[in-house]
Amino acid sequence: MVLPLALAGCGAAERDSAQEFSGPEAAVAKVVEQLESAARANEPTKVCAALLDDRLLAALREQGTNCKTGTKDAFEDADSFDLTVKDVTITGTSASAKLTAGTGSDEKDYTLEFARDGSAWKIASLR
Repeated sequence: MVLPLALAGCGAAERDSAQEFSGPEAAVAKVVEQLESAARANEPTKVCAALLDDRLLAALREQGTNCKTGTKDAFEDADSFDLTVKDVTITGTSASAKLTAGTGSDEKDYTLEFARDGSAWKIASLR
């Protein structure tokens, strides 16, 4: 799946790491926090409708993956929804956020790529 949620380890309480950023970087980090909140609330429709870039949605469809079903499965498979943004880099209409999923010895590092969609940032890919 596109999301790091299925790989997160056991976790602790929710924490808003977007507060550690300001300006445009905070807007990118906020999308990660919205992803985390949608996962905690089991709202796959929100992820697909508001957080993912159109090109990513098209790529999922080409692979035969239904976004809502795939996201719901990722939520169900997750041990934790702890996502912490460590760094944000913006270059023009693209951005990347380095983050960790999980806590303690179960932490895994990821990089989410973003694309600007009007005034909003949307998730374009996961590395």
